[in-house]
Amino acid sequence: MTANDAAILERITSELTERGVNVVSIDENEELPNDVKLVCTMSRTADTIAHLRKAEERGIVVINSTEAVENCSRRCFMNILQNSAIAQPPFKIVHNATELKKECYPCWIKKSKGWSCHKDDICYARTEEEAFAAIEQMKARGVREYIQMLHCPGDVIKFYGCGENFFHYCYPTDTKFGKEEINGAPKHHSFDTALLRDIAQKAAKAVGLIIYGGDAIITPQGNIFIIDINDFPSFTAIREIAAKEIATLIMNK
Repeated sequence: MTANDAAILERITSELTERGVNVVSIDENEELPNDVKLVCTMSRTADTIAHLRKAEERGIVVINSTEAVENCSRRCFMNILQNSAIAQPPFKIVHNATELKKECYPCWIKKSKGWSCHKDDICYARTEEEAFAAIEQMKARGVREYIQMLHCPGDVIKFYGCGENFFHYCYPTDTKFGKEEINGAPKHHSFDTALLRDIAQKAAKAVGLIIYGGDAIITPQGNIFIIDINDFPSFTAIREIAAKEIATLIMNK
């Protein structure tokens, strides 16, 4: 867990405690207390997901649900968004370099299964040679399935949400792997902010998320494409207000 992840959980704990809720913080490897009613977690390990699935079967509420967390594996959420008619840049799932689409450059080569944990799980490729190289380095790390996604020029937008009432978006300033620099400094293309909220909430609902974050591309024409969605971001830029909203959501549950 990163320092930012720990910080948002600590703020949520403080908010709930101030409202009279009995909150117990435990390590993901510890057993749940017998009287627990709800679990709020940021863990994605297979062991924790399996453990929490058993808790759900006993009627314990888990936020986000284990199904939703598993749906955030890249291939899963991209297929879900595609089936829900939510706009994404064109993409193809490939298993080796010979399956790459020749007309799809520049593009992004992304690890298909699981979450992006390594800086080279997402690689920008201007040419077929660079795409081949990206696949080879992923293959050397044991990755066996890849996504080739067409690069869409435009502004990168980060969005955050909690339930149906809270939504926030911003231009990124400090990111995990710095890939947004490929798109350059924001040009602040005009777009429908209400439509961004609607698309992001529709995407989160399709995946099953209650607490969520993600990335979108705003094209010069104002079109909106979802390029990433994830469960329970750290809400670094809006930690205080996000903690209050998440605490309210938990109490309502």
